[in-house]
Amino acid sequence: MRDKKELLKQIMILLAKNETEQADKLVQVFMDYIPEISPEEVTEVAQQLEDEKVFADAKQHLEIEKRIYEIIKEKIPSKDLSTFGEGHPINTFMEENEHIKVLCDRTEKLLNTENSFTDLYSDWVLVAKQFANFEVHYLRKENQLFPFLEKRGFNHPSSIMWSLHDEIRSLAKGFLSSVNQKDEKTAKTILPALINEAKEMIVKEEKVLFPTAARLLTNDDWKKLRAGEDEIGWIIPEPPKVWDVKISMDKYLKSDPKRISTILNIVNEFFAGKPLSELQKEFESELDGTITPTEFALAEQKMEDMGVNNSEFEAKIDELLKIFKKSLEKVSIDNLDEGHPLDTFIKENNAIKELLTELREADKKIDLNNVDHDYWVKVYDKLAQINTHYVRKENQLFPYLETKGFDKPSTVMWALHDDVRKLIKNYRNLLDEKNYEELFGTQKMLFNAIEDMIFKEEKILWPASLEMLNNQEWAEIRQGEDEVGYCLIDTPPMWNPNWQHPSKIETKTVQTPENTEPAPFTGSGKASSQFGAINLDVGAITPEQINLIFKHMPFDVTYVDENDEVRYYNKGEDRVFPRSAGIIGRQVKYCHPPKSVHIVEKIVDAFKKGERNEANFWINFKDKFVYIQYFAVRDNNGNYKGVLEITYDAKTVRSLEGEQRLLDWE
Repeated sequence: MRDKKELLKQIMILLAKNETEQADKLVQVFMDYIPEISPEEVTEVAQQLEDEKVFADAKQHLEIEKRIYEIIKEKIPSKDLSTFGEGHPINTFMEENEHIKVLCDRTEKLLNTENSFTDLYSDWVLVAKQFANFEVHYLRKENQLFPFLEKRGFNHPSSIMWSLHDEIRSLAKGFLSSVNQKDEKTAKTILPALINEAKEMIVKEEKVLFPTAARLLTNDDWKKLRAGEDEIGWIIPEPPKVWDVKISMDKYLKSDPKRISTILNIVNEFFAGKPLSELQKEFESELDGTITPTEFALAEQKMEDMGVNNSEFEAKIDELLKIFKKSLEKVSIDNLDEGHPLDTFIKENNAIKELLTELREADKKIDLNNVDHDYWVKVYDKLAQINTHYVRKENQLFPYLETKGFDKPSTVMWALHDDVRKLIKNYRNLLDEKNYEELFGTQKMLFNAIEDMIFKEEKILWPASLEMLNNQEWAEIRQGEDEVGYCLIDTPPMWNPNWQHPSKIETKTVQTPENTEPAPFTGSGKASSQFGAINLDVGAITPEQINLIFKHMPFDVTYVDENDEVRYYNKGEDRVFPRSAGIIGRQVKYCHPPKSVHIVEKIVDAFKKGERNEANFWINFKDKFVYIQYFAVRDNNGNYKGVLEITYDAKTVRSLEGEQRLLDWE
């Protein structure tokens, strides 16, 4: 079968030569045999023909692109552009496109409504002005986006798409003029073409222009682009917020931009489908077959900018690592102090590896007719402790990496944690059911998944983390570890390199003023409990009392503020779900597994919009019946101030019957 880019190129060349019959035959071949073509491939062909001056002029190029429009529309897969945050230029363009779609739909209804031009003339005037306002949308593309694309060698939009803009502008101008002159016949002649052109432009933007721009431009480019948008304006009712550019992890790592560029090119080719054998040869020739953990981590972080989403990366990371594995296998970390969080993680991994070695041997010798059930129950009790290893990473280490712009562990690695957790749970269920044939026939998958995670930790995550974080940050991480617990090892010693023995700390004598007044007393002779208290809606209590009240509550409380940052959780004795101080100040989306974070985002979004005030869930978790409630927090004026999460074990309450009116402490 002919190469799809070559086929598209030949179609456009034949059309340029007016050989339409032959072009139509190739179009049919394309439609029958090409399942899809990427935006990058389409723009590459168009750009190449533009550079080769195949077209007689811009008008001919424009006509040819319109003729192959149906091919582009049907064969280019939709790209998820919803990941760009509020204020990002692409997010704003997309929001405006939704506005345009609504206008087009409303106008079509107006066009098809009998006598609307006379009975609803004011509506025609309004929509005519709104179509004319599309000019602002196109101006921002031409003056903000196109110059950055031209710097990347992509000048096709500046020539052809700009011509399409002018065509829409001309139609909008003619439509407005005919409406103002009350020329119904002309207005109704122009309007269908205007609607069609506007809709086609949206498809060209969302299937070709924006995905290509997302791949070509850097965050620094988008930041500069956003800075100039305010002067031009928008067609949406409310101006977008200033885009908060994601922290770049580059400044925290030592790296060679040329090497990173080469690595990214190899990665890009991998996701484009180039064979591993060829990529390994390229790795050997271009980079001498060497890559550092920080180089891979940096490339990993930039993959999303290249159009590789987290789920795609998660699915293919093990295959990708095969290219670099020989080099990464040489990586090691030595001479860490005992108690350093990484030293603890490494000791846990050593214990896990010892366990897996034992289990692989036991698995080889298994006799399905004589299984030592109790032995394997103890084994899976130990394997369950791996969850603690992962929880400490998620709640202690990941928040600090996020502050450095390295959030891929919080998304991709957390999803991989969940895969391992699921495997452990599934195999434990098979064991409990004594389904030995399926258990021992496939449990090597679990062993492999755990070992693959250890490789990612020890060869990439640990070394990259060690370079990015300082001793003070590691000491803070250590402070919250005991609360989460440890996997297959004893509690390590407390570690803080900045700690000094009190005898070595210089002390100063505090002079007591002679006229210091004694603390106020109540009539009973006891110190007033109101001293230093905070006035609340009803009553006043001290910060110490507030802390004690929350600490003694028989349920878990977590508060997320209006900026989606975790601000507080209570430290009860027996929490349902583990928490650590590392989550304070963290974006709530990073505090949940990637597979469930969309639910949290949906709840928060509904709370912010005022659509809902409460959400409830209940699950069976270990031996508990867990009830989880989310409440919207609002001030006296109804303004959204965050989310309160309440979690508790409702097993006892659920089992209560009848009444108990008397004290029963027996």
